Amino acid sequence: MTGIELHAAHEHLLQIPLYTPGKPIEEVQRELGLSGVIKLASNENPWGPTQAVKARLLRALEEGGGLGSYPLSDGAPLRNAIALRRQVNPDQVILGNGSAELIEMAARAFLLDGGSAVAPRHSYALYGIAARRAGGRFLESAGNLLEQDADSLMAAVRQDTRVVYLGHPNNPTGTRLDATGLKRLVEDLRDDILLVVDQAYAEYEDPDTYPDAAPYLGVRANLLVLRTFSKIHGLAGLRIGYGLGRPEVLGLLNRVRTPFNTNHLAQVAAAVAVADLPFEALCRERNREARAAFLLEAERHRCTVSGQSGNFLLMETMVPAQELYRDLLRHGIIIRPLHAFGLPNHIRVTLGTPEQMEAFWKAAARILDSTGCGCF
Repeated sequence: MTGIELHAAHEHLLQIPLYTPGKPIEEVQRELGLSGVIKLASNENPWGPTQAVKARLLRALEEGGGLGSYPLSDGAPLRNAIALRRQVNPDQVILGNGSAELIEMAARAFLLDGGSAVAPRHSYALYGIAARRAGGRFLESAGNLLEQDADSLMAAVRQDTRVVYLGHPNNPTGTRLDATGLKRLVEDLRDDILLVVDQAYAEYEDPDTYPDAAPYLGVRANLLVLRTFSKIHGLAGLRIGYGLGRPEVLGLLNRVRTPFNTNHLAQVAAAVAVADLPFEALCRERNREARAAFLLEAERHRCTVSGQSGNFLLMETMVPAQELYRDLLRHGIIIRPLHAFGLPNHIRVTLGTPEQMEAFWKAAARILDSTGCGCF
């Protein structure tokens, strides 16, 4: 016997690309024998989680941690805390194993009998993977690295389109719609399409000027707004995120949701994190300072940087991104090359601590400056 016999569905499954996460620190240490490794590949928050979150986790563990019992499947206490923070009703909140699971839930619920999902070009890879896993097609809108465009996104919609994904801000480009563009998309997108607005990096935006999609929940029935605790809250290892939507939409998602999909420790930690506005403000300011410093250093090395949002930057290089990635890896710096996004000369760099960014530029300068003209 040479292998399993594949059915048509399996053939379809084999055409779906695997999601490739940022290389973990432990793997680089093991492969290259390095002790000090800096990871700037996965847009994690170098400042979190807070002491208050850690203290709550320790207290939960001292109380038994809920480790021997199933967690609250509906996560009611956390959903109540989120509802209070976001000024919605608890029945408008659903929890996910990171916002990634909610991206998958949306595809499974709305592409149950086929159809297509649409997202801007150069978007988070999981949008397309989720659509294809659910048995649907995935379409990309025409777009560029410098701006998001509601019109091009709507132009990509087909008769069978059931879901539109919008990274807001978008990963990896760091772009987003302005208030006018978001309003146009919400109001003019066909009513039977679920609009999923992925706001994983929204907390890094100025809350006074950021065009949040959540206020449109009263305007558009088919709207799902995603947030995560993996980014500014520093809880990526606990895998917890949430979605905001009308009860009718969340009712469909709950029917494809795995029972007990978020664990007890993640729930109690997130309930502390969601109420810690001062920590968000601190991280937002540190991120602003890191971005300003990065732009100055990029200019010094004649690099072109795009993207104005999030805790990362997109940089175009004169050398192939894979070459720069491998060189930096040898120096214990992990960044994200973007050849898989159709961007062979771009890297994405997470904004880290001042010490981490100094180490990045010290290592990167060796190859960037040796080309004679740095970056484009």
